[in-house]
Amino acid sequence: MTEQSITVLLDKLGKGEKDLLDDVYSQLYAEIKAIAYNQIKQLKTGQTITPTVMANECYIKLAKKNNINLSNKRHFLNYLAKSMRLLLIDILRSKSSKKRQHITSNQTFSSMIGDDDVNLEWLEIDILLKKIERINVEYSELLEYKLIFNLTFKEISEIVNKSERQVMRNWSHVTTLIMALTKENRDDESKNGSVETSQ
Repeated sequence: MTEQSITVLLDKLGKGEKDLLDDVYSQLYAEIKAIAYNQIKQLKTGQTITPTVMANECYIKLAKKNNINLSNKRHFLNYLAKSMRLLLIDILRSKSSKKRQHITSNQTFSSMIGDDDVNLEWLEIDILLKKIERINVEYSELLEYKLIFNLTFKEISEIVNKSERQVMRNWSHVTTLIMALTKENRDDESKNGSVETSQ
């Protein structure tokens, strides 16, 4: 089926002919599974979820939507890619904080933040994430996307529906906040150490 034919089906789908979703999905199923495979491989979740399961989960989620406004094949596949990524992230978030010990990242925390003095253990990072979440949920999610899931700014921008430049600007705020909180923690530890010494 040509891209033009897919566009016609998606146009009808957007106008309420939801039964056409089966046709679109079946025509693009091989590509959808390939996207699912890449998403699973990229996030390295350690899960046994398969591309087939991922594709089917996204179908169920999409079928439940009242309004499906996806203008063309590329838009449709990009939407599914984002949906798959969010599903994988939800799976990771549902695990205990120990999950962070099993998620690989090619960057060290200090290099990612841009300050060699900021070098935290995973347990400290977990605490830091919770602190930032209390201050700004959006910043906490951004840190999680970068640090835990090792996503690029472009990938994050697609998830949060913001421009890459906005994401990078927020990342700058996040790193400033991290350094401030780290300094605050060190000052507190220093004070506590002085108190214990005096006693």
